[in-house]
Amino acid sequence: MIDKTSTGARRPWRIGFFTMMAAVLLLLVVAGFVPTLYVRPLFDVPPIPTYLYVHGLVLTCWFVWFLGQSLLISVGLVANHRRFGTWGAIFGAIVVVASLMATLGTVSRVGSRGFDLDADASVLGIGVTGLTLAAFISRVVWANIGSVLSFATFLLAAVVLRRRPQAHKRLMLLASISIIGPALARVARWPVFGGEQGPFIPAVFWGLVLVLAVHDLMGRRRLHPATVIGTLLLMVIRYGTGLADRSEAGQMLIRELR
Repeated sequence: MIDKTSTGARRPWRIGFFTMMAAVLLLLVVAGFVPTLYVRPLFDVPPIPTYLYVHGLVLTCWFVWFLGQSLLISVGLVANHRRFGTWGAIFGAIVVVASLMATLGTVSRVGSRGFDLDADASVLGIGVTGLTLAAFISRVVWANIGSVLSFATFLLAAVVLRRRPQAHKRLMLLASISIIGPALARVARWPVFGGEQGPFIPAVFWGLVLVLAVHDLMGRRRLHPATVIGTLLLMVIRYGTGLADRSEAGQMLIRELR
């Protein structure tokens, strides 16, 4: 297939790196949420409140939109990409609200099932052991808060730098990688991947970031500033939320949310 250059000449187009990364992220989301969201009637899973359906729909639509935006650039429809990008900023704000809503409701959802927060997390039946329920939920909640913070920061920076495409597309990719954690957690529960306490989640998460860095080095011979700053920001936020989830204040907050 072909598209037109700025001079009107027609040239072949190809699916580029950022489109392939967007497709990989969408596949991870679909793989992670097949049993608990997309085809729930086929699996024995506990009921979920309506707002989690909304959250799942919003997050899925974000990754579909992100892939669609990447495809528009691949086929040369830059004007359409910019038109839909305006709505993407609004959509991103909805992602933040929906994610916080789901995250802050975690404790009450677990409590509604009659579990004691001091019980072993194994009562959830998802393969997590050796932690109290409170400690596990604290880890999940603080990790998700960090993900939302990262997403919002990268999205805002991408909007500000929308006229600088090399920075913009890297920031949008990092924003989307930021919120892939819940999908990875569910994929990690597949027996072959060793559970949420194994190396699967960090390996895939940082592997996605590493692939971006390798792409920079292969194509540019150096790391793009957006890649460097974005990676450092992810490290700082994830380290900070890791400290928070293990702190007395952090776990106290979890009990207060109940």
